[in-house]
Amino acid sequence: CEAELQELMKQIDIMVAHKKSEWEGQTQALEACLSVREQELSSARAALQEKYKEIGMLRHQVEDVEKAKQDMVREYEQQLKKFQEELSRLRRSYEKLQKKQLREARGEANKRQGEDQFEMSRLTRKLEEFRQKSLDWEKQRLLYQQQVASLEAQRKALAEQSELIQQTQLANRKQILESVELASRSEIQHLSGKLERANDAICANELEVERLNMIVDDLTENNRMILEDQQRVQEELRQSKKMLEVLQDEKMELRATLQSQEDFIDSSKLHQEQLQKELARVTETLRTKELLIRALEERLQEKQLSSPGLELEHILLQLDIAQEKEQHLQSEVTHLENSLVSSNARCVQLSEELDENIKELQSMEEAHTESKAEIKKLKEQLSQAEQTHSSELEGMKREISRLTQELHQRDITIASASGSTSDLEQRLRTEIERAERKAVEHRVILVQLETLRLENRHLSEMLEKTECGMLEGKDVTQRTLSEDYAVELNKLRSENQQLRKDLAEARAKLELTRQVCQDEPEGTAQQMQDEEPEARDVQYRTTREEQHKHDEQAERIHHKPDGTVKHLQGESQRWEAAETGTVTPETGELPTQTSTKNCMESLALGALLGTDSLLHVLDGNKDFADEASKQSISNHQRESVPL
Repeated sequence: CEAELQELMKQIDIMVAHKKSEWEGQTQALEACLSVREQELSSARAALQEKYKEIGMLRHQVEDVEKAKQDMVREYEQQLKKFQEELSRLRRSYEKLQKKQLREARGEANKRQGEDQFEMSRLTRKLEEFRQKSLDWEKQRLLYQQQVASLEAQRKALAEQSELIQQTQLANRKQILESVELASRSEIQHLSGKLERANDAICANELEVERLNMIVDDLTENNRMILEDQQRVQEELRQSKKMLEVLQDEKMELRATLQSQEDFIDSSKLHQEQLQKELARVTETLRTKELLIRALEERLQEKQLSSPGLELEHILLQLDIAQEKEQHLQSEVTHLENSLVSSNARCVQLSEELDENIKELQSMEEAHTESKAEIKKLKEQLSQAEQTHSSELEGMKREISRLTQELHQRDITIASASGSTSDLEQRLRTEIERAERKAVEHRVILVQLETLRLENRHLSEMLEKTECGMLEGKDVTQRTLSEDYAVELNKLRSENQQLRKDLAEARAKLELTRQVCQDEPEGTAQQMQDEEPEARDVQYRTTREEQHKHDEQAERIHHKPDGTVKHLQGESQRWEAAETGTVTPETGELPTQTSTKNCMESLALGALLGTDSLLHVLDGNKDFADEASKQSISNHQRESVPL
């Protein structure tokens, strides 16, 4: 039993030392793996934080892009509304212009009828005054009639040209309006297509953002699961370390208990040996005593025969002492037997405890193997999670790179579009300025033609009336009138030459404007289809404002010569009435002479004022209001001087 116990103790020590070394090596390897995994986890956390930052930046960029797109959509909607408002305004302004032209035509017809009636009344008075004049002016009348016929032919030619110009202007306006409407429709279609494409792009971006958010949520969930697994593994490792420490403590306790049990067994063995020696000694003494007792009995028997009294007492005493010793020895033997039984029971108990400790060690080894298997499984799960995380990170990097490339391409396209729009705006502005200048020149030429036509008509009527009056004049007035008419004819010839030069220049300008107006609508329509809505808005506003201004200027120029002529005629009539009322019949020739002079001077002055005003309009259009006011002041001064 002792040898087996010693061998068992040695084997247990060897196994415990071997397991301890294995467990220490495994714990060191696990600690190294844990440190490596912790470093990898820290690096992965840093990478995840960077990715979270990148995702946040991308989200901000996506939000900025969405805001920019929403702003662009709003701007496009506002521009569409502006285009619709401008179209409605243009239509209303066109209708107003048509109504205004009709009203002006009716007003001019009514004014002309009133003027004709007034002129007829005035000329009837003059015919009554000039009925007594000489017939020598018949030849001059013929000459004047020829001149009037030539002027009438010129007037008809100018009227035809003005009608042609008006027709071409109306056709050009219609073409421009049609081109503007077509351009606005194409622009609206283009903008609606852009809006649809922008909405599709916004929807696609929203889907991409949702998908990226789902991927980010999955990644965060996976990272959370990995962190939980790592925490669980760390907790299990801590528990395994604690179990190892507990096992080591139990091992030390078992060793101490085994050592104490061995010491107790050794002491029990020594005590047993001593007891055995005591038993052997006691048995020997018993044997010797039995032999002595037998010998004494034999002696007693022998002595009984010889001396039975004293010896028998002595023998009885010895027997009593021997019996007492025997009882004492028997009690010691029973005590020793009891101690042997207790020692045997203790040995059995210790052997059972050893068996239990061995079983516990085996169960602990099984638990350690199970913990190793679980650690391997956790390592495999960690490696799989890291692989999936790395693959997801690579996918995220690819998506982020693709999105950055798309954003860069969009920025490039936006920059190119802004550059092209700025170029188109500059071209549009230059074209608009050219068109405005040509329109202004065209309107000025039309106003010149209308004023020339009115002046020619008025001059022809005045010449006819003066010829009729001169036929009925007297001899005294004929000389003065002939001189005055010669001066006036020279003036009229010079003015006619100047007007012919102006007409030649106006015809050249009209031809240029016709060519430009024929070439421009097609090019402008093609350009305006491709141009941006902001440039079109500016074009519509500027053209509308300039057209309104130039229409007002044309109305002022158109109404100004008639007003000056009327004013001069009224002044001449007032002076004639005053002179006729104050002059006596003896000096009746002088008032007529002065009245005719004043009339001719007023006519010449009205023609000169008309030509001056037209030339002034040709010189500039920007400071028109100030110059018109100055011109009106100068006109009043000129009217006051001859009168």
